[in-house]
Amino acid sequence: MSVSAIRTITRREVGDTLTDWRILAPMFILAFILPLLLVSAANFAIRFIGDDATVSLMVPFVMLLVGFIPASFSLITALETFVGERERNSLEALLAMPISDGALYLGKLFSSLLPPLISAFTAMGVFCGALALAYPDLFAQGLTPQYILVIVLLITTKAVVMVASAVIISSHTTSVRAANLLASFVLLPTASVVQLEAILIIGRTARSWSVLWIIVLLLTVMAIALIRTGMGAFNREEILSREHEQLNLRQVGRTWMTFFREYRPAGVTPDQYSHVKFSPARFYRHELPQLLRDYRLPLAVALIAALSGLLSGGYIGTTYHVGLLDNYLANIGSAPQPSLGLGLYVALNNIRVAALSGVFSLFVFGVFAFLVPAVAFAQVGFVASSLARQGGSWFTLDHSSPLQFLLAYVLPHGIIELPVAILGAAMGLRVGAALMSPPKGFTVGQNILWALAQLAKVWLFVLVPLFLLSGLIEGLITPLVVVALYS
Repeated sequence: MSVSAIRTITRREVGDTLTDWRILAPMFILAFILPLLLVSAANFAIRFIGDDATVSLMVPFVMLLVGFIPASFSLITALETFVGERERNSLEALLAMPISDGALYLGKLFSSLLPPLISAFTAMGVFCGALALAYPDLFAQGLTPQYILVIVLLITTKAVVMVASAVIISSHTTSVRAANLLASFVLLPTASVVQLEAILIIGRTARSWSVLWIIVLLLTVMAIALIRTGMGAFNREEILSREHEQLNLRQVGRTWMTFFREYRPAGVTPDQYSHVKFSPARFYRHELPQLLRDYRLPLAVALIAALSGLLSGGYIGTTYHVGLLDNYLANIGSAPQPSLGLGLYVALNNIRVAALSGVFSLFVFGVFAFLVPAVAFAQVGFVASSLARQGGSWFTLDHSSPLQFLLAYVLPHGIIELPVAILGAAMGLRVGAALMSPPKGFTVGQNILWALAQLAKVWLFVLVPLFLLSGLIEGLITPLVVVALYS
């Protein structure tokens, strides 16, 4: 990938942006006028509220707002990166440039990102400087280097997420109108994140600022995933040949059924399938082992999620006292009456979680699927470590023993349920990764349909039967084991 080509495209696009007065005027207003107006309103806020400490709590939020408004304008420029070139009849000349797809994509990405980021950083700098000069005490109380750093990182990561999403939309739509409509799926979640950040910033506790750092980390991971998705799905030939796209549900259904009836590795196009009927015997005997081999990476990630959840739960149970769970810990040793209804309820809940987390992982790059084993194993680690912290021994069997808890509450049904949860998480992770990098020979849509077909097949013929079995064990046998060990 040529760095000089990326720099050339970026310089060209940024130059065009910064020479258009219709773009420069709002950037100037948002970068200079808006921060000064908000600083001038500080005196009114102090007199109206009458409490300097309360006003100081609002300062970091105002700085976040000052940076977010200019950064949100990145959607306008990013949405026109490719679809705008199409409507200006300059797309063919752009795509004919002798550079790689990756260099072209990154050049457009950086050129869409730099002007709004520069505007946002300028606005935050003007706000901090004006506030420090006009109200030094309020600046010292409201902003510390740590607060300024985390707010700058929040603005930067959100801008990258919005631009990366908008460039993907722009490269897969045929009109600016369609791109603007799809932009709401980017702006609304981002605005929700800003609202959450506002609550955490105004709360100003040690825990809330820790959560803000976690949000920075999650936004960074999402930005990397979106950039990787855009580069993997970008294809200039498809952009040139794309016309007005009409949804053909019949063709979508036929493709999905092809992937469902017969297992082939991802990348094998539907016309290469033999179109045989689905056979459960063939699935269990030949296709499932091959599928598990091909899913080695998602299974490894799901195992990492389970291990991280177990260690995190153990650390929390050892280090912190969670008052909300005192009643749960006090009730260890009691068990509900064995019943078929209890077993079916547990089984249906696990089946529902596996299905919904797998499907919704498509929209969040597998996050929901990752959380399922992480949360399940975190619960086990938390209770076991809490019992150990309270004096229970791992080498004896008594009421406070972590070992007895595992033998009674986890082992009878968990020996089936927990590995099946890891398998379900792996299927959901593969669905979440379907958008990122389709294998050679597959379009993004075919990759999504392939992953959903494998999820449906494994969910129906593996997860549902095993979750039913583990649920029946948990409803009928686990209560008896608990009574036997804790009586």
